Amino acid sequence: MSFIRKKKMSNGRVYAYEITSIWDAEKKQSRSVSKYVGIVDEVGAILPKGVVLRKRGPKPQTSGASEAKERLIQDFGNGFFVRESIKQSAIYGPLSDFLEQHPELLALMVYRLCHAGPMYHCTQWLAGNVLSQLEPVSKLSSQDISRLLAKLGDEAVQRSFFERYLVQEGGGSRNVIIDATSLPNQIQSDWSAWGYSDGAIEMQFRFHCVVDQSSKKPLFYRYVPGNISDVSTLRATIQELTAMGVKHSFALLDCGYASEENIRLLRRYHIDFLTRLSAGRKLYKAMIQQHASTLEQPTHACRYGKRTLFIARHTTTLYDDTVQVYMVLDAQKKAKDLDRWLTEREEQSEEERNSRAEHLAFERAGIFMMISSNIIPTEDVMAAYYTRQSVQQIFGFAKSDLALLPIRCHREETIRGYLFLQFLLLVVFLEIRQKLSHHFTVEEAIIHLAALKCKIFPQTIIVQELTKAQKMICHLASVIVPTNLVGI
Repeated sequence: MSFIRKKKMSNGRVYAYEITSIWDAEKKQSRSVSKYVGIVDEVGAILPKGVVLRKRGPKPQTSGASEAKERLIQDFGNGFFVRESIKQSAIYGPLSDFLEQHPELLALMVYRLCHAGPMYHCTQWLAGNVLSQLEPVSKLSSQDISRLLAKLGDEAVQRSFFERYLVQEGGGSRNVIIDATSLPNQIQSDWSAWGYSDGAIEMQFRFHCVVDQSSKKPLFYRYVPGNISDVSTLRATIQELTAMGVKHSFALLDCGYASEENIRLLRRYHIDFLTRLSAGRKLYKAMIQQHASTLEQPTHACRYGKRTLFIARHTTTLYDDTVQVYMVLDAQKKAKDLDRWLTEREEQSEEERNSRAEHLAFERAGIFMMISSNIIPTEDVMAAYYTRQSVQQIFGFAKSDLALLPIRCHREETIRGYLFLQFLLLVVFLEIRQKLSHHFTVEEAIIHLAALKCKIFPQTIIVQELTKAQKMICHLASVIVPTNLVGI
């Protein structure tokens, strides 16, 4: 879809450009392409390229009717929709004091949700969007954005936000999911250190996120240097949440957090837990030797979605405390593991083979284990554990949809502010996604709404007619689109 945008330059001349929205298959997002059309004369007509506009005498005095002449056409739907979604979101109230002092943050957040490109393009994007009329800001150069991020990175600002946000979201005792992801980068910072990421060693941060198990809403985050293991971070995460009034009743943890120190820590705080048991643990190997041969029994069979599983619970002692071990055999995964095991075995010579290791690999095919501090019905344990996937999905949204990577900040305070901004955007993004349900992705909704234009007049904004898809998106998100905005 194309439209004409008129832009007044510093020399007083007005030039017309044809703006076309195209889909960038490589970046998987829409972008605008601008093509110069010609110069605009005093009556609003577009003169072809190559025609010189001659100077005229001073403009005669005009009546009030001529002052109502249309000034320009701008994008309306995407900017207005995201602005209203932010104002309806859980982060708007706790952030209101900061937004009042720094209104440019709202404009920057709308831009980032509409267009996950470099932040220094925000000013150019605003020039063609109605947000420039609704939230006029003049301080969004690269230097201004860096200063804004530094203010966002202030510990007092973030602590004030999270104290209000966590109380608003219920506070008190709750079930949480704690997980981490790597944020590879090449920046020069004390927080960036060598660590493992997807099987490789890279300079990175580790980003730890706490999510409410019921609502799947992010509650809190921390980031640490990439050379600090996940197992070492649980104590500080729990203590910070406790200090802000959140008392865990249950923690669902990735196996990277499972250690003797952390399990004892959870018991000391009276926090029940469920976590995966790493295959390298002595307990895992002992359970394989004792119970693997009896796992595939009719009494242990059940279904999880379309998967056929065998689940057996065993009570044992771990670090002087009683725990429940859930052995889970996935029939489909077992077939794949055995095929891989046989292929590797055939590639080895007789001298390279280790009969004990081969037997263990054969016995553990398709099996993974979970440990829990209390008894969970076997039919519920899989659903409880796989809610952890929601955090991995959240990390995926942050990295792809919200362009969390690459991180271009270098000063510690701007890094802190950038990650805090990403957390705020993530909360809003997930709320929009939940409202749109299975009807539209957030990206699809933004593309549909970008086609909704408005005409700007001196004292009013007139919104063009909505399509069926645009009406449905706004209805699902409870965003009311006015036919006009008066007094702009």
